[in-house]
Amino acid sequence: MANLVPIFGIIFGCGIALLAIWAGYRRDRALIEKGLYQPEKSETAGPLGWGFLVAGSIVAGIGIALIVSAFVFQIGKAIGVPGFIFLFIGIALLIVYFIAKEKKDNTQGLKEEELATS
Repeated sequence: MANLVPIFGIIFGCGIALLAIWAGYRRDRALIEKGLYQPEKSETAGPLGWGFLVAGSIVAGIGIALIVSAFVFQIGKAIGVPGFIFLFIGIALLIVYFIAKEKKDNTQGLKEEELATS
């Protein structure tokens, strides 16, 4: 009997998720038939390249942590080398963020100059 609890938990958990998806589908379908459906507008999480900044910071932090742990605790090269790989990937993502940010600033400057000359 105790072995059935996880099985029922998985079945009912998936069932509730499928029921929620199906109810949303039915609601959207009814709104489409009435002509009232308006798709949801996605909101951006931040300015252009924001994801590169977040991902680069996280990956570089993981790399620094692996490097520090390898040298402080003298674990060896098995942890230090992947740490350098993570560090340089993180630095590359940060560089991409700053390049994208600079391009955005340059394009805004060009648009402002075009408006001023018009």
